[in-house]
Amino acid sequence: MNKIAISIILPVCVVVCVLIGACVAADCPQPQGPSAEGAKKMPEILKGVKRIVFYGDSLTDGSSYPDFVVNTLNGVYPDADFLVINSAIAGNTAANLKARFVEDVLDRKPDLVTFMIGTNDCIRNRPVADYKAELDGMVGELLAKGVKVMIILPSPLGDSEREEAFQAYLAAMRDVAARHKLIVADAHGEFIKRAKAGKEMLGPDGIHHGKDGFEGVARAVLDAIGQADVPVDTKVQPHPFALYEWQISEPVSWDGQGTPPYAKATGWKPYDRKAASEAQAWYDSPFVDRGGWMPNALGKAPAGSVVFGRAIYKADKAGKVEMQVGGTTPLKVWLNGKLVWKGRARHGVHPNADRFPVEVRKGDNEIIVYNTYVAFVGIRPLDE
Repeated sequence: MNKIAISIILPVCVVVCVLIGACVAADCPQPQGPSAEGAKKMPEILKGVKRIVFYGDSLTDGSSYPDFVVNTLNGVYPDADFLVINSAIAGNTAANLKARFVEDVLDRKPDLVTFMIGTNDCIRNRPVADYKAELDGMVGELLAKGVKVMIILPSPLGDSEREEAFQAYLAAMRDVAARHKLIVADAHGEFIKRAKAGKEMLGPDGIHHGKDGFEGVARAVLDAIGQADVPVDTKVQPHPFALYEWQISEPVSWDGQGTPPYAKATGWKPYDRKAASEAQAWYDSPFVDRGGWMPNALGKAPAGSVVFGRAIYKADKAGKVEMQVGGTTPLKVWLNGKLVWKGRARHGVHPNADRFPVEVRKGDNEIIVYNTYVAFVGIRPLDE
C-alpha cells in the first residue's frame, strides 16, 4: 500500500472509532442484529416442535400454566410459533389418559407431549404398578412414533398422609423418565420451595393450585428445558379459533325440565367480555380471556329462569368446518336451529376439548349456547 492510501485511511479510521466510542458512551442506538432472545440456542427438546399437547387432570385442565409456557417460549423464539393444545380433563387418572389416548393425543398430531398425572391415582389408591405401566406404555408409544415427551412431577398434596403416599407415584414417574431418558420438570419441588418463601401455591383444598401455582408449574417446565434465565410470561394465550364476540339474552323462564327453551330467547345484547373478566376471581378470569362465555359472570339470572349465549360465525362458503367445544356440563350448542352438541362426561374446560364436523351455510351462522358456568365454542375451517 502506498503512502497516499495510508494517509487517507488512517484519519478515516480515527474518525469512525471516535464516533463509535462517543455513541456507546452516549447510549446511542446500536446496529441491531438478531435480538438476544431470538439468538438464544434452542434446546434439543424444542427442535422441530410446533404442536405441544399438555396431558393430565384438573391440575392442567383449565389451568393457565400451558399458556404461560408457550407464551414465554414464543417470546424467546419468535419464529417458532409454538401452539398450545390442552388435552387434560379434571378427575382423570393414568387409566383415563390411556383410554382416550388416541383421540386426545395421537389424533392431535403432537410434536411434544407433557404428562402431569398421578394426583387422582394416589387419592383413589390405585396400584402404583398399574399407574406406572399405563404411563410407561403411553410414553413408549409416543417415542416410537417420533414424538418428544416430557414428564412434569405434579404439585404436592397438602395433606401430610397423602403426601407420604404420593412419593411412590413420584418415584414411578422418575423411573419411567429415567428408562426413556426424558426431561423431568420438578413442579413438586418448585411448589415446596415457593411455599416456604410465602407464596400461595395451593388452594384451600390442598390439591388444586393457588394464585401463584400456575406460574410455579410454568417456571419448573421452563427451567427443565434450559430457560431458567427467562422470566415467565403470564399472559393468557388467545385461542386461534374460539368465538369471542358473544351476546347474552334476557332471562327466559324455565322449570328445569326437558330442553332449555332457547327459541324463546329475546332481548339480545353484547356480552361485555372485559367487564366479565374483571368481575371474576383470579382463577376464573382466564376463561373469559380465552373466549369463554360465562352466563353468570355479571350477575345470576332470576330463580326459575336461564340466559343463553349467542355468537355469529360468518362463513365465506357453505360446507363442512370443525366445531370446537369445551367447558362445563350441562352444555348444549345449537347451530342454525339444530342441536349439534350435548355435553357429556369426558370433557375439558378449554376451548377445543371436543372437535367434530358440522355443516355451515355461506354468510351468517347463528350459534346458541346453554351453560351454567363456562362454555367455549370455536370454528376451524378444515383447510387450516
